[in-house]
Amino acid sequence: MSVGRGGRGPAIDGVLFDYGETLVEFSRPHEALAEAEEQIIEVVGASGRTAPSRATLRAILDRVEREVDEHQERGALDEIDVVAVSLRAYEDAGVKLDHALLDEVLRIEQEAWWHGAHLDQEAIPLLDSLRDRGLRLGLCSNAPYRVESLHAQLAFVGLEGHLDAVTFSAEIGWRKPSPSIFEAALAALGTSAEHTVMVGDSERADVAGAHGAGMRAVLIRRIGDSGSSEADAVIAALRELPGALRNMCLYFE
Repeated sequence: MSVGRGGRGPAIDGVLFDYGETLVEFSRPHEALAEAEEQIIEVVGASGRTAPSRATLRAILDRVEREVDEHQERGALDEIDVVAVSLRAYEDAGVKLDHALLDEVLRIEQEAWWHGAHLDQEAIPLLDSLRDRGLRLGLCSNAPYRVESLHAQLAFVGLEGHLDAVTFSAEIGWRKPSPSIFEAALAALGTSAEHTVMVGDSERADVAGAHGAGMRAVLIRRIGDSGSSEADAVIAALRELPGALRNMCLYFE
């Protein structure tokens, strides 16, 4: 259902949101990660395998994190296979895991990271308000990690039930700004590019990526940077989004 029409562009049927630094902010959950390391050592040992020492496990996890960061810093559009990277890191450290045990280890690690995700207090009221106006809302996020844990994290932070579709790069194999992930997100949302707006914090991934896919884009910029942007609108907080959409093309009574 189209909601209103303004003078500056086609009506909007849907809005896609970035996840990290848009709907949630992240901090490193040191205590939860330390507890996860202990649990991983116990699980590996209970399987009958030789459990890694704490130092060895930390080196493994640091290696995987470093490879993920380097992949992202290169600006690669294909998504990194964290399962394969993790398997190699464990094997090179002399820890042989089958796929079932590796999946359990990755689950434990990823659930620890949940404790570093902090939902913006404005997110739920905004999402519910937009849905009440008939818009379809989706998530389109660069996240290369265990897919089941990514979806479960949404329930953990309180987003479950407030979105109509969720698309992570880990399940598509492509990262923003690749058109492929936007195409997948639009298909999941059931809207067309012309009638959908992307909201995110990255000029390259969210703004340029959305424009390349034929969408409009809103940049959320919380840190006071007054630099130029190619976005169709720039906001400093989620609560400003309805006004930005109204100015772009959408009328709110």
